[in-house]
This record gives sequence, C-alpha cells and structure tokens, in this order.
Amino acid sequence: MKNTQPVWRFVKNRLFGFVFVPFLFFSQRVFSTDFSDVYDFYKKGNYDTLVKVSRAALRREEVDYKILPLYTASEKDPEEIDKTLRSIYEKKESHPGIFYNSVFLFLERCLVLGDESSGIHWGKVFAEKGSSSVRYTEGLYTYACILYEAGNFSEAKQILAKLKEFGSIQKLIKKIKILELSIEKKMESQT
Repeated sequence: MKNTQPVWRFVKNRLFGFVFVPFLFFSQRVFSTDFSDVYDFYKKGNYDTLVKVSRAALRREEVDYKILPLYTASEKDPEEIDKTLRSIYEKKESHPGIFYNSVFLFLERCLVLGDESSGIHWGKVFAEKGSSSVRYTEGLYTYACILYEAGNFSEAKQILAKLKEFGSIQKLIKKIKILELSIEKKMESQT
C-alpha cells in the first residue's frame, strides 16, 4: 500500500488556495451593495430583501444616497428609518438633495402614523437644511401639518409664512389656506 498522505495534503492545500484566495479578492464585489441591485429588488417587489441589504449598506461609512429613497419607501418600521437617517445625518455636515427627498418621504410617513416626535425633529432639519430637495415646499407643508397635529399652532403658522415666500406653491395654495383656517379655529377655541 502506497503512502498517499503527502499527495492528499498537497491537493487539499492547493484546493484551499484555489477556492479561498479568489474569494478574498472578489468578496468585496460580492458583498457590496450597489444601486442597480437594490433597484432590481424594488422593481420585483422584493422589499424585505431590499430593506435588509440597503439598511446595512446605508449605515456604513460611505453612503450611496441613491439607495436611500428606495429604502425609505420600502422599510416598514419607522424607527428603523429614523435610526438610518440619523446615522447618515450625523456622519457629515452637508448632504445632497436626495437625502432631503428621503427625509420628505419620512415626514409623510410620520404625518400618517402620527409620529409627532420624529416628525418634528426631521421637520426642523428639513426646514433648516433641506432647501436643495425638489420636494422642499411640499416638505414644509407636511412639517406644518405635523406641527398642527402636535398642537404647535404658532410654529405651524411660522412654517406656513415661510412657505408663502416661495413662488412655486401654486398646487399648495388651497391646502395652505385650509390649514391656516384650521389653525385659526384651534387658536380661537383655546382663548
């Protein structure tokens, strides 16, 4: 009987090197998340996978902001959206408009779910720094609605006054008037 142990050991070592070394080189690509992958999950309606993959990617150091609106629209848990937005917001001093578009999406969700504390926090951030968002006027209106629901009528009036300074509010004029009248009624009933 021949001694095949050295040969077998050699084969195992080479096989290990053949499989493991390429894995090390290419694992970054395998485990990285890019927008096209996330968008494919979104188009296919695979929202749970989208959320799982993008949440981890968004909480890393380098953020692909294009993923954020898809994540914000797909995440079921508002607390997770809040945590993710905070982790991104605290990393840098300034953010592109797409970040604030995601904040707008979260503000809408806060309004619908009655999450006043998160809505007020992100509404302040949006009002102060979100002017680069294409949804800035709508976001200000949503923030004013959140303030109204929270009973902060004077702050809501201030946000509406700021909103009126913009020329591009034609589609919001009726909504603004209705909210102003509602605020006036509430303030009169308190006196």
